[in-house]
Amino acid sequence: DDPQSNPAIEQQIKELIVNGAFKVEVDPQLGLKIARCESHFRQIDDKTGEVLRGIHNPKDVGVFQINETYHLEEAKKLGFDIYTLEGNVGYAMHILERDGARHWNWSKPCWGNK
Repeated sequence: DDPQSNPAIEQQIKELIVNGAFKVEVDPQLGLKIARCESHFRQIDDKTGEVLRGIHNPKDVGVFQINETYHLEEAKKLGFDIYTLEGNVGYAMHILERDGARHWNWSKPCWGNK
């Protein structure tokens, strides 16, 4: 069940992920799988209009559910605003390039190759 209500925005998000992945030479399919599992390709909460926050951890924000506690300061230092679509995807691509997918291990049962 996909809560996304706007196919045009979903397509824009997918293109941003694919383009960002190519830019830093990470697997775009991995980025797409993680974003689908983490947020169903949503940056904004459809009900509140605010940035999407995690169900299990409200410190997780946006398309890639980037955790504020662990990543906000570094993201800011690198010039990424994780509360915007571009910043959330850009920072996610940065950490995928640097660390691989380990920051999304919690959702790996959803996106990992079975």
